[in-house]
Amino acid sequence: MAKHTHEDDGKSESTAYETRDVKIRPLAVFIAGLTVVAIATYLVVFVIIRIFSAQAAKQDAQVQPAAGQVQATAPGEERLPPEPRIQANPAADLKTLRDQEDAVLTTYGWVDRQGGVVRVPIDVAMQQVLEQGLPVRQPETALPASGTPAPVTRPQGKSAPSKASK
Repeated sequence: MAKHTHEDDGKSESTAYETRDVKIRPLAVFIAGLTVVAIATYLVVFVIIRIFSAQAAKQDAQVQPAAGQVQATAPGEERLPPEPRIQANPAADLKTLRDQEDAVLTTYGWVDRQGGVVRVPIDVAMQQVLEQGLPVRQPETALPASGTPAPVTRPQGKSAPSKASK
């Protein structure tokens, strides 16, 4: 029978724990290296942000040379930024737009007073279309579209001679 020799492989007879400790030196070197990399990264990012901030400040100063010559506004007068402006309340702006559109679609009004063009409510216009129909242009009075030849007109009552009758 073979003799069983027990070599110390770092495990105890029970598998509940290891008998060897964690090697501290490699762990400390890893943590120190990680700390150095983190500090170096922080410093690089800090320097880059400072450089970009200085460039942006220089460009802002070049874009607005008359910044020292700001015109004074009257009390209560608001100075607005150039277009396009940010909407302060988009929901209220949309409601105002819809109310204006509804007013145009549901009321009578002048489109061109000198030309005699008026607008009517959409319900009235649809009712008139149902009663009167849509206007149709007669083919004789219609102008041909540009670039297309005008149709050849033949006198009515005479038919064109056919090849078979000759």
